[in-house]
Amino acid sequence: MLKMFFKTVTRSLWKNKGYSFLNIFGLAIGIACAGLIFLWVENETSFDNSYAKKDQLYQVKMNNEVEGGVRTHTSTPGVMGPALLAEIPGIANTCRSTEGNRSQLFTIGDKALYAAGAYTDPSVFDMFGLSFTQGNAANAFAQVYSLVITEKTAKKFFGGQENVIGKTIRVNNSEDYMISGVIKDIPVNSTFQFEWIAPFQVQLQKYDGLQRWTNFNTSTFVELKPGVNPSTINQQLYDYIMKKQGGDKSISHAFLFSMNDWHLRDNFIDGKQTGGQIQFVHLFSIIAWIILLIACINFMNLATARSEKRAREVGVRKVLGVTKKRLIAQFIGEAFFMAALAAVLSIIIMLLVLPLFNTLVQQDLSLGLGRPSHIGGLLLLTAICGIVAGSYPSLYLSSFNPVFVLKGIKLKTGSAAMIRKGLVIVQFSVSIILIIGTIIIYKQIQHVK
Repeated sequence: MLKMFFKTVTRSLWKNKGYSFLNIFGLAIGIACAGLIFLWVENETSFDNSYAKKDQLYQVKMNNEVEGGVRTHTSTPGVMGPALLAEIPGIANTCRSTEGNRSQLFTIGDKALYAAGAYTDPSVFDMFGLSFTQGNAANAFAQVYSLVITEKTAKKFFGGQENVIGKTIRVNNSEDYMISGVIKDIPVNSTFQFEWIAPFQVQLQKYDGLQRWTNFNTSTFVELKPGVNPSTINQQLYDYIMKKQGGDKSISHAFLFSMNDWHLRDNFIDGKQTGGQIQFVHLFSIIAWIILLIACINFMNLATARSEKRAREVGVRKVLGVTKKRLIAQFIGEAFFMAALAAVLSIIIMLLVLPLFNTLVQQDLSLGLGRPSHIGGLLLLTAICGIVAGSYPSLYLSSFNPVFVLKGIKLKTGSAAMIRKGLVIVQFSVSIILIIGTIIIYKQIQHVK
C-alpha cells in the first residue's frame, strides 16, 4: 500500500511539474528562511552555556544615583572581590578583572602583533572552568609576569610550535612576560572573551588606587555556593560600599547580575532591568513563524486553486469505494511528501546562503546536521508545514460530490474562493508589513550611522 501511495504521489507531481515546483520551492524558501533565523535564535539563547557553573556565576553591578535618575554600570572597587569572599557567607569564590578587553602590543622576536585580553585573579580558571591544553591552573600565575593564552593566540604568536610553555614575550615594549599556560579557545557564543589573561597582581603593583574603596575601575565576578539565594546576598550588598567608605550616601548600590542574563537581558533604565537582546530573539522568532505561515498559505492557495483538475480523480475514487478518511489521509500524505522534499531543498538553500547570513549577523553559525536537536527541529518544521499546508486542501478536495463531478456539473466554489481570497489577503498583508518594517529599520540604521 505504501508503495502504491508513493507511486501515485510521484506520478501526480511529475504530471504537474509547474505546480509541483512552485509548491515545493515556495515551502523550501519558507523553511530555509525560518531555519536560518532559528539557527541565530539558538546561538543567542545558548550564550555562556559552555560554563558548568553558569547558574552560580554573577557579575557585581552598581546602581549609581545621578542627577536625573540612576545609572547602571560594572565598575567596582579593586578591593571589593577579596572583601566579599572574606566577609559575606554564601559566596564561594570571587574574581577581579580589568574592565573590557585591553589591546596590547606583543613582540616575539622580529614579529609584533596586537591581541586583546584582561588582567584577572587566578580564581578565573576554576570559576569559569577554563581547560588547559598546556600547563595547569595551579602554576599558571605562580609568577607575577605570567601570561596564559588561548590556542588560537598561540598559533598567532608562535605558528605551528607545539610547546610554548616558558617562552618569553615582550608586552608594549616595556615588560617581559613568560607563557605559563595555553587554554582551549573561548566559544564564540561566550560573553567573556579574551585572547590572553595575565595576573591582576600586575595592576595592583602599578596602581595604588586599586587598593582604595573610592576607586571604581575593576570588574568583580562572584560565585555563589549551591542553594544560596542571590536576593539574600543583594540585601547585604545594597549599602556594603557605603559602609566601607564611612557612610557616604552618594555612593552606588551594588547587586548581583546573573550570568544567565549577561547576553540577553543586560539593558537597564533608571536602575531597573528592562530587557536587551532577548527582545530581538522574541521578535525574530515570531517573524520566522510568520514566514512559515506565509509559505503554508501559498501551498494551500495553489492546492485549492487547482481543485477542479483533481475533482474527477476524487469522484472516481469515491465511486470505487474509497472513504473520505482515506482521501484525507492521501492528500495529507501528499502534503507531507512535498514538505519533505521542500525540507531537503531548504538544506541545500541554507548551505548556499549560510556564509552570507553569517556575514550579516556577524556570527559563525553552522547547520550542524549531525546534531540530534537540529535534525529533530528540521523534522518538526517539516511536520508543521505538512499539517498546516495540507489540512484545508485535504478537507476541501475530499468533500467533492462524486455525482456532480462525474456528470460534469460545475462545482460550487463560493466558500473555497472566499477562503482562498482571504488567505491571499492575509499573505500579502503580512508580507507588505514585513517589507515596510524592514525598510524602516534599515533607514533608521542608516540615520544613526
